Amino acid sequence: MSARAAERAGRPGALVAPAGRTRIRDLAARDWSGADGAEYAVFLPLAFQIGVLPAAALVYVGGFGASGSLAILALCAALVAATAGLGFGALRGVPVRMVLLVDALLAVAGNLAMGAISTPSVRAVEVSWQYFAGCVALWTLVRGVAAGLGAASLGMVVRLAMIADSDAVRSHGVAMVTASFLGDVAVLLVAVLVSAGVLAVLERDAERLRTGVRRSLHDTVLQTLEAIALTLPGDADNAARRLREVRAVAHAEAVALRRELSRRTAARSTPSVVEGLVGLGTELARDGLRMRLDAAEGVDGADGDDGLTPQRRAAVLAATREALRNVLKHSGVAEALVRVWDEPDGLTVVVRDFGAGFDPAAHQPGFGLSESIAARMAEVGGTAGVGSRVGNGTSVTLWVPVDGDETV
Repeated sequence: MSARAAERAGRPGALVAPAGRTRIRDLAARDWSGADGAEYAVFLPLAFQIGVLPAAALVYVGGFGASGSLAILALCAALVAATAGLGFGALRGVPVRMVLLVDALLAVAGNLAMGAISTPSVRAVEVSWQYFAGCVALWTLVRGVAAGLGAASLGMVVRLAMIADSDAVRSHGVAMVTASFLGDVAVLLVAVLVSAGVLAVLERDAERLRTGVRRSLHDTVLQTLEAIALTLPGDADNAARRLREVRAVAHAEAVALRRELSRRTAARSTPSVVEGLVGLGTELARDGLRMRLDAAEGVDGADGDDGLTPQRRAAVLAATREALRNVLKHSGVAEALVRVWDEPDGLTVVVRDFGAGFDPAAHQPGFGLSESIAARMAEVGGTAGVGSRVGNGTSVTLWVPVDGDETV
């Protein structure tokens, strides 16, 4: 965030976007075992286990020769077949909890069996240990970081049992065995960290999708329903006319929604800010709001370019729409003034009404102010502020930069 944006965000009346919802404790408690689509989270670790075993076995055979390695290859083949069957079972509807338990049993049994095999080198355990890392990743992805750490702890116990059951300490010394043990533990912890990173990315994308859906419903469907439900003077005497207006609004929204759904994402574009504001005036006019637009000269530039990216332009127009909708719903007046001007580092839009106003200190921002306005502007590096006095109307000030990163 630029210094100018930070200064704006610190002003009295500035709206603060809700903090990110993903927390480490949320990831630690994540449990997808009963969620829709959870079965698909198991396939990446299972695919890793199926792929890593043959690769690790071939590396081992290449380094130590085929003599005495047949038992290792046979054990790897058995684990690959069992894991493939587990994945097929997940596709056929086997409960995720059952997949987790069976995979953990295979990881424990496979490593204990590998430790019991007489091989040319103690490094044979590195072959099956990668399989245990896949098991840890599976538990982390499906049940959360806490479960992944639990699986890693189980792996540590298994590794200690393998060391106790062998003559590794006598043959290689305490220092080497300890270093090998710590390296194996580090592999499991890395599996937890990588899986936690994947969880964080998935959660962030899912939250963005949920927020987008909520905003879309709030800014379109809910606003239209509230506009239809508004009681206007003379409704009782002009029921037929009011019914025609309601049908017209519903039809217009249906057409707009159908057009938006059918439009290809790659072909989407937004009008310039001034063009978009003119369109908002036309849109709100059919709901009974008169909008006066005061655009400073040169806002759109000589070639019609306002200097904003499509994402920032769309954000400021959507936030302006929400502010105008709030005028229609809460101000008690049917007119709003919209002023827009450019600055050296950004563009400012002010929505002003001279209606009832409110006391900001006694008013908790609702979804419209916090999400459809403040959060939307913050996501593109902008700011939003609101000023109001009882009986003196309300003003909403939006600012968006013309350059710099779009996320803050």
